[in-house]
Amino acid sequence: MPEPQIADVKPVEVEFEATEELYWCACGKSNNQPYCDGSHAGSEFTPVAFEGSKGETAHLCMCKHTQNPPYCDGSHASLPDTAIEADTTADEPSDGMPVARPTPEEPHVKAIHDLARDGLSKVGHHGQMGAMGVPRNELPTWDDLQILTAQFAHKPLMDEAEVGTELVIGPRAKKPMTLAIPLFVSDMSFGALSEEAKLSLARGAEMAGTGICSGEGGMLPEEQEANSRYFYELASAKFGYQEDLLTRVQAFHFKGGQGAKTGTGGHLPGNKVMGKIAQVRGLDEGQAAVSPPTFSDLSTVEDFARFSDRVRDITGGIPIGMKLSANHIEDDIEFALQVGVDYIILDGRGGGTGAAPLIFRDHISVPTIPALARARHYLDLRKAHDVTLIITGGLRMPPDFAKALALGADGVALANSAMQAVGCVGARMCNTNNCPAGVATQKPELRARLDVAIGAKRLENYLNASTQLLQVLARACGHNHLSQFSQNDITTWKKEMADLTGIDFAGYASTRTEAVL
Repeated sequence: MPEPQIADVKPVEVEFEATEELYWCACGKSNNQPYCDGSHAGSEFTPVAFEGSKGETAHLCMCKHTQNPPYCDGSHASLPDTAIEADTTADEPSDGMPVARPTPEEPHVKAIHDLARDGLSKVGHHGQMGAMGVPRNELPTWDDLQILTAQFAHKPLMDEAEVGTELVIGPRAKKPMTLAIPLFVSDMSFGALSEEAKLSLARGAEMAGTGICSGEGGMLPEEQEANSRYFYELASAKFGYQEDLLTRVQAFHFKGGQGAKTGTGGHLPGNKVMGKIAQVRGLDEGQAAVSPPTFSDLSTVEDFARFSDRVRDITGGIPIGMKLSANHIEDDIEFALQVGVDYIILDGRGGGTGAAPLIFRDHISVPTIPALARARHYLDLRKAHDVTLIITGGLRMPPDFAKALALGADGVALANSAMQAVGCVGARMCNTNNCPAGVATQKPELRARLDVAIGAKRLENYLNASTQLLQVLARACGHNHLSQFSQNDITTWKKEMADLTGIDFAGYASTRTEAVL
């Protein structure tokens, strides 16, 4: 069987105008994608018949490599943008004009043609949507930071030496929250994730002695009950928020933004707001879930301070925080400090989302590494040492976490890597509702693939193993607690990275020799 032609490297979202039998193009040559137009004639390919139901939407495969035709299964994630193949037999429509296809030299030509032909009529007023964050290969990388281990001038610890791991969130709060490890599960909404995924994450985090954040979609009761270190996130839509929920949480933060989507609203179509999702969000079934770009009733420092004081009064003084995306970093941290927060979660460029307009995901926010360096510097300048700084956005592996702690983070919130630990395979199709691992979907047949007990155990293993490796690196640097990592423990051989972070450049400098002498 020959390989099909790749029509596009992303799925196409279609809304069926009637309930009817349709035929999906399997050969990739149709000029009426994603549907068959007979171009397969004379080949070994045959179109795939399926039924579309009026009013429903689906994401149909355009790379033609799906194992679940006609629906996207994420196979396109392994293909480069330039994989779309030219076909001289199908490129010429009836008017004789060639079809625009991206090339390495002109990667945007097809997108320009699409906008010129259709405007925003086929993609919505925010433009094309996508999932997850900016690909890691397009960001400053943690691998360009090197850890400086001890030997004589500074002594490493023996292998059996105890290394403390606990993290206190909001040490100045009346009821600070203590995590057994400086890693916890970041904000991801129920609705964006399946109930099975949320429960796997909550239970796995609890088993590892750490916490989980609710996400902006409201409190899933089963998730909260499964974790005793629960961060409640309040975003602009205040989905499902009631004051009586506050007695069940151990930390509370306002959401300003996230690395992949800030300064714009969100929209979950009414056909996805059903059952428990509608209940948790406090909406009627079928009612669209609309998030405005910002809080409509909270604007000034005083507004947020009054709300924070109310939360403290009801809860007896749990830590209050703000989640910020890395844009106007110092200005937003200053705002948070004036509000009187106990912790800050900073989400850098590289942080993901279930669905975001690509014009935001691909073009906003300061990358996580320089964002963290700037945040730490500003908090130190303001002598805000008792404000817990949490970093998130693109961190995956234990060396990343160690370097983040050394660069100034007190803790790390994990989203993508936590999802991967419970089963996500990185198909980058969260916005299609066709997640093959049952993590980012509401389809029962896909959710059934994710076993909650197995997912929870996998996350526990990942968190525990990561912490053990952090302890290994701490001993090598001579530290008996993970909180002792500092900028003295890292360097970089790349000048650009030294400029981005303010850490010492690993190359020759006469001043370094003079300082030793």
